[in-house]
Amino acid sequence: MAEADELANKMADLTVLSFRKVDDVKRLAKHFQKILNNPITQQNAVVHKYLSDLNETHKKVFLQKREGVEVEYIFTTEKKSSLQRQRFNSLPVSEVPELLKAELLTDENAKQVHICTDCQVEIELNDEEPLMESLQRHFNLEVHLPKLKRESVVDVSEPVVLPNMSRRLSAMECGETPAQSLDQIMQMVKPMEKLDRTFLARLETSLIRLLPDNSEASINAAIKFYQSAYDKLRQEIDGIDFSTQTSSVAPIIMSIKDNVYQNFAADSNKNIENDENEQAADKPFKSQVKKYRYYGPIENFILKLLANHKLLSLVDDRTGKLAFFCIACEYYTLRFRYDSVLNHVFSESHIHNLSCILQADKHIPFSMDETSIEKIKEMNRKFLYGHDVVEDVNGLRCGLCKTSIEPLEASTNHILDENHLAKLSDKLYRRMRANNPDGSVPDEWGPKDLDWTKFLASVGRPQHNRDHVIIENFIKPSGKIANYCACCDMTLKGPRQVLFNHVRQKKHLRNAAPHKLVMLYKNHCRPSEYFASFGNFYVCTICPEYVALPSFAAIVNHFDSQLHVETISKLIRSALYADNVDKELLAVHNITEDGSKCELCDESFNSMNEAINHVLTSIEHQNNAVDVKLRANRGDIISLYMRGNYILHSEGSTFNCKSCGGVFNSIRSLLAHLVYADHFTVRPNSENVFRFYLELKHNIIMLGRNKYVYYDFGKLKCGVCDGDVAEGENAKRHVVSPRHRENMGATYVMNDVTAME
Repeated sequence: MAEADELANKMADLTVLSFRKVDDVKRLAKHFQKILNNPITQQNAVVHKYLSDLNETHKKVFLQKREGVEVEYIFTTEKKSSLQRQRFNSLPVSEVPELLKAELLTDENAKQVHICTDCQVEIELNDEEPLMESLQRHFNLEVHLPKLKRESVVDVSEPVVLPNMSRRLSAMECGETPAQSLDQIMQMVKPMEKLDRTFLARLETSLIRLLPDNSEASINAAIKFYQSAYDKLRQEIDGIDFSTQTSSVAPIIMSIKDNVYQNFAADSNKNIENDENEQAADKPFKSQVKKYRYYGPIENFILKLLANHKLLSLVDDRTGKLAFFCIACEYYTLRFRYDSVLNHVFSESHIHNLSCILQADKHIPFSMDETSIEKIKEMNRKFLYGHDVVEDVNGLRCGLCKTSIEPLEASTNHILDENHLAKLSDKLYRRMRANNPDGSVPDEWGPKDLDWTKFLASVGRPQHNRDHVIIENFIKPSGKIANYCACCDMTLKGPRQVLFNHVRQKKHLRNAAPHKLVMLYKNHCRPSEYFASFGNFYVCTICPEYVALPSFAAIVNHFDSQLHVETISKLIRSALYADNVDKELLAVHNITEDGSKCELCDESFNSMNEAINHVLTSIEHQNNAVDVKLRANRGDIISLYMRGNYILHSEGSTFNCKSCGGVFNSIRSLLAHLVYADHFTVRPNSENVFRFYLELKHNIIMLGRNKYVYYDFGKLKCGVCDGDVAEGENAKRHVVSPRHRENMGATYVMNDVTAME
C-alpha cells in the first residue's frame, strides 16, 4: 500500500505539458514510461488505461509539427501573432481542449480548468473572460504562494517564470477547491454505466416470466448479475482502440436526392429543393374567410391508388418527410408533390412498365383481375370518378366544379386545386354524417386544416424513434427545430437540412463510427461482410436464431426486441439456477451441459455461473460465435434482406428466385418481385427498400465486372479465377487477393476485359 501511495505522489507532476522547456518534456516522457511499466500500475487496468491515454495526449501535443525554432515549448494565447508563436514553437491555447478531451470524456461533469500546483487550487476557465485575466485573479489571492503582486496582464510572448501550472479537464467541482487524489480522479474517469431504463424494464418483465422464482429478491439478484457482467464487458471494450476498425460501420448517409440524377429516369421532378409550401406559391390572395376541413380521407384515397400502382412510401433522408418511389420506372417524388406523382401514374410510360412487370411475374398480386394496360387505365378512371371527374362525349368533366377538363393531363392539376378539394371534402363530410348518426369523426380522417397545403405540412412526418438517420448518427431531438448530436457534442438548430448536412460531414462520420462499434460490442453484436456481395451488415452473437440485419438502425431495434431480451434472460436463468439451464443456448455457444467447458474457446470453468459470464463478457468468445454463424450462413445481400430467401445470379445479369423458380433480367423486375411477391413471408421494411435498391445496383455491377457467378447457396464462383471463392474469403476480399489480381491482369491483356475492384 505504501508503494501505491508513493506511486500516486510521483504522478502528481504528470499533467499535460504547459510552459515547459524541451529538456523538461524529455524528462517527463522518461518518467512517464517508468510509471507505466511499473508492476503496481499494470495491476490496475483502469489506472493503466488512464495513464496510457494521458501519455498519448502528451505525445500528440509535443510531436505536433509546427514551424519555427525550438527555443522553448509553451502554450500561448490567440492574441499573439503567428510569428511570435512560431518563434517559441508554441501551441495556441484554443487547440489544447481538443487534445485533452480524451482524458475525461466519459464524465458528464468534466470541465476545463488550470491547476496551480503551488497551492493546489483549480481555476475554472470561462469563455467570456480572457484566459490571462482569470489566472491573474488567482495570482492576486492570499491563497496563492508565493504571494507576489504581478502586473494585470501576464505576457507570454517572451519567456517568463510562471508558477507551476497545468491545464487539463477536471471532473471535480471547479473553483477554489483542493485537488483530489489520483485514486479519486480514477473513480470519476470510469464511472459505473447504468443499464438503459427501457431495456431494464423489458429485461425485468422477461425475467418475471422466465425465472422459476419471480420474487423481488430473485429479480434483483438477476439484474445485479447482468449489471456486473455488463460492467466487466464495458471495461474490456474501453481498452479497445476502435479507430482502426471503423470501416466496417462507416455510415453511408446517402439521400434519395443524391441519386435522383444518377440512377433515376428523367422526370419533371428535378427541383426538389423547395419547401412543401411550393404548391401554394403564386396563387392570388383570397380575402374570404377560410373554412376548416378534413383532408385525411382524400389523401387516403390517393394513397390507395399509389399502392395499387406498386409505389412504395419511403422517408426522404434529407427532409425526414414522406416520399414515393416507383420501382417499375425508378421514379421518385416528395409527398407534397402529389401533382407530380399523379401525373406519373397516369403517364403511358409508367402504365406500360407496370403492365410488363405484372404480366411477367404472376406472383405479384394486382387489385384487378387482369394486368393489361387497359385494366390499369380503367383503375385510373375509377380514381377520377371518385373525385367526381367523369368522361362523356365531350371529354372529361368535373361534376363538383361544373367545368370541362382538357386534356387528360389537366385532370390531376384540377383534382388537387384548392377549390375542388374543398368541395370534395365537404361532400365526404356530409356523407359521413349521414351514415354516422352520432357524428363522431373517424380517427383516420386526422385533424382539421385550413387548406390542403397546410394539411400536408402538418401531418405525415415520421416519428423520431423510427428515423434511421437519427438512430444511426446518435442524434437526440431537443426541440421542434433543434437536434443534439451526441457523438459531436453539438446542438443543430434549424430545419432538417441542417441535420442532414451535419451527418454527412467527414468529421461527424469519423466521430460516429467508433460510437457504433462500442454500442455493438456492448450489446453482444458485431459488424460483418456479405459473402456474395460488396457491403457490411450486423450479426447478433448470443441469440439462438441467425439474426443478421442490413442496417445499424435495424440492429439497434433488435437490442430491444423480445428475442434479444429473452435470450439474455435465459442466460441469466441458466447462470443462477443450475437445474433450469437452457440446453439449446448452451449448444449454440458450445458450452457443455454441466457448464464445465467452452469448446469454442477451449476454456474450462468451475460452475455454470462462470460459463454464462464467459458468454456474456468474453469478446473473444462472441467473435468466435459470430464466425461459426457466418460460416453456416454464407449468403448474399438478398438473402439478408429477405431473411433466408435468396436469388442465384450469373455475372449480375440473370436472377433466379429459389423460392418460385422465376427468372428476372433487370433490377426493377427483381426488386418488384422481392417486395411484392406473395410467396415471401418476410419483406424488407419500406424505409430500407431504397437503400436495398442502391446496394443491389452497386453489388450487381461489381459482381458482373468481376465475373462472379452465384450458382448455389454459399458457393460463389469467380469467372476470372475459374474457381470457387476460397474458405474464409468473400466477394470483397477475393477481389483484392493476389490470385485474383494476377488472373485479372492476364484476362485484361488477353481479352481486353476491364475489371473493377
